[in-house]
Amino acid sequence: MLPLFRHKNTPYFLRFQQNWPRRPYSVEPRPRLKPVTRHVLSSLRAEILKSSDFLDLAGARKPPVYFYEDEPPLLLSYHWSAAATPFPPQACGYLYYHPPPPRAPLGGSLRLRVSSDDALGSDLMLPNGLPWEIVLPRIVRYKHCVGALQRLLEDGLLTTTTVEHCRNVFAGRPLIPRQLIFHLEQPFALSMEQSKLQLTIVGHDKLGSFVKEKLFGDPGARYPFKGAVLARFELSPDRVYFFMRIVKIVSPVVCCEDGYDGGVVAPQEGGFLSYRIGGVTRPWALRIASRSSAASALRLLVDP
Repeated sequence: MLPLFRHKNTPYFLRFQQNWPRRPYSVEPRPRLKPVTRHVLSSLRAEILKSSDFLDLAGARKPPVYFYEDEPPLLLSYHWSAAATPFPPQACGYLYYHPPPPRAPLGGSLRLRVSSDDALGSDLMLPNGLPWEIVLPRIVRYKHCVGALQRLLEDGLLTTTTVEHCRNVFAGRPLIPRQLIFHLEQPFALSMEQSKLQLTIVGHDKLGSFVKEKLFGDPGARYPFKGAVLARFELSPDRVYFFMRIVKIVSPVVCCEDGYDGGVVAPQEGGFLSYRIGGVTRPWALRIASRSSAASALRLLVDP
């Protein structure tokens, strides 16, 4: 019997393929796979949710959520910077639409209401102290959110006018910025060691950018404190200055330098962000009439 492969260019390992052991072939039919049952949510309106809308996301990584049988699912991520981060054990509850404040129509979001001692429950939180959410501009922009957007429209939680308004405001932005500020009372997360604070301010019909370098850093590029806080902007009673109030200490603020007496002042919950200048402690203040880009951005949040 002639060998199966005789050509001189045939790879060596193939010339002896006829001697390889062969797996027995089975003619038995394979068992039919069971159809996958999709968990389709009935609504995103908090007051009409059903027990069947309950979601158990504990430990899940990018779990799919369906709003329609024939639409692709919405893949949920617990943390935007690490999509593979699993949801925490307490991530069990109901996905719902958190409506925006009256003066910030684009500030709505999807949140997860988890059970708690409170009869109304509480929202799932992130490690930085802010609620876990998917903000409206992302729902409107990204294709994988099309099912959620359609459900919001059908539930009467959104109007086509609001959707078009959102698209116009964020037109030309290939990606939705990470930190969006829709109103003055909205808190944002700060780390005592971050080198730059960068916020995108969402006005009625345009966007602004607030940037501040070395928020908790000395001129010598030293960061004497560790910790994390929540802060928000505040307008002075005479509407002349913007201040930054510390809303909450998320993780303890600790000084890393013995005997530190530089210009950075340890933040106090309920107090203003302050600096020590010439031995005098003064709050950070930005004049509302300033021509700086930061002041121009924050003016978008102030009623005319």
